[in-house]
Amino acid sequence: NKPVGGIFRAAKAMIIAGTLAVSLVSGAAFAGQDGRTNLRVAMPTTWASHGPVVNSNFAARVTYSIYDTLVWRNYLSKPDGSGYELVPGLATSWKQVSPTEWDFTIRQGVKFHDGTTMTTKDVAFSINNTYGDGLEPFPASGTIASVVALDDKIVRITTKNPDPALLARMATVMGQVYPQAYYEKVGKDGFGRAPIGTGPYKWAGRVTGESVKLVAFDDYWGDKPPLASITFLEVPETSARIAGLLTGEYDIVTSLPPNQTRPIDNDANTEIRAVAVENVQMITFRQYKQDRPQADARIRKAMALSLDRALLADKLWAGLTKAGTYDFPGYGDYSMPDRGPLPFDPEEAKRLLAEAGYNGEEIVIRIVGGYYTNMTRAIEAGMEMWKKVGLNVKLDIIENWGQMGQEGDAYAASDNMWMTDPAGGMWFSWGRKGGHRLKDWGGTPPAKFAALGTAIEQGSDFKIRMQAYMDLLDLWDQLVPAILLYRPVEAYGVRKDLEWTPYTFFYMDFRADNVKDNS
Repeated sequence: NKPVGGIFRAAKAMIIAGTLAVSLVSGAAFAGQDGRTNLRVAMPTTWASHGPVVNSNFAARVTYSIYDTLVWRNYLSKPDGSGYELVPGLATSWKQVSPTEWDFTIRQGVKFHDGTTMTTKDVAFSINNTYGDGLEPFPASGTIASVVALDDKIVRITTKNPDPALLARMATVMGQVYPQAYYEKVGKDGFGRAPIGTGPYKWAGRVTGESVKLVAFDDYWGDKPPLASITFLEVPETSARIAGLLTGEYDIVTSLPPNQTRPIDNDANTEIRAVAVENVQMITFRQYKQDRPQADARIRKAMALSLDRALLADKLWAGLTKAGTYDFPGYGDYSMPDRGPLPFDPEEAKRLLAEAGYNGEEIVIRIVGGYYTNMTRAIEAGMEMWKKVGLNVKLDIIENWGQMGQEGDAYAASDNMWMTDPAGGMWFSWGRKGGHRLKDWGGTPPAKFAALGTAIEQGSDFKIRMQAYMDLLDLWDQLVPAILLYRPVEAYGVRKDLEWTPYTFFYMDFRADNVKDNS
């Protein structure tokens, strides 16, 4: 079931920075005392907190093995790891008992990593803790009114309005369950530093700046964890991650730019497995700065029309992705694969700039250097395209997100699909209360945007929801709150004898049905 290796194959291999003094032959995997593999994953950074709603792509790679959710998204329902089927998880079944009430039957006998047994009270506490006055507020939880343990088997979730996406929400971090007693004992920060869940691997510690380690939890309610341990190693340099894979130091390496993967393809023991992830990278405008050029929707649209995003997607990502939109295949029947982004139209861009009275005012785009693969190259190429239509764009590269502030006119960012329903994605980030892009409107979305998003979130009729979703995408193309560049590609370098399928999100799944070491 794993993707075919060699997708980035080229005629000549690039030379890894420096000459390796060792033979480029993968070594055998390290095995634990019971014969199971001690897996080693190298990625650019690790994260300090691994709490239940942590919002970091790198932390998500770790937490997917720590927690389970009430409802499970079966990525393997499609062989390429893009499946969106929703199946039982910590809830064995569910029933809608009224337009706003759902009863979930909770799996019995499930153990937490501290040896205690999961109860319906833990389930209710965990979900309650993600909304309202909870300590782990999560914007996607805004539809929930209450969560109550009816008895030792049933948990009732009541929503504020009919919520057609509730099951999809319960398959996200919103549906993760953790022990109430432990969380209340150590507090939010302490829990993030040493989390406890019900997943197949349990926390074994973090060395700041070096690694995070998980070990097998053999009391897991599902199939026995196939690995003895997983160590996520912090290796910032791409060339060092590649070299480590080739010499057998690592089993999987993440976050590889397509133009640096040739040594892996040309090695007999390793291969590239790549997927376009359910994320869109973008240039987000600070629209609230009313005295700046980007406050005018015509100038924002001109910047989008004069940027050849299809070309950028093709050249920067080796033909593995396309120009971006907020529509994702994971939306299932709501997805519109034939509806593309705004076209590349420099002449219309010039017309809009003239109509807006643009006179060469500087537009500054801030980015965190090295955070998003290929982002610097994308904007540098874009600056040449913008120059051709008369736009004066400056790139401001900063070292970290702590320096971002409110300076500049736009900034590089990204958004996830979030869940298998169009109530996620764009509406989740830009429309509903708590959305992390609301600040770029100035705090409140346009009234029409809010009305369409609400119709998607609360509607129960497929046709009505579909029309509202189509209208919302059209409105986005009129307002252009951000330039959607492309869905980024996550390229992993992997030992060939390790059966493992990457998913179309940043999660790394090492459960029994998705990993087998044949070394």
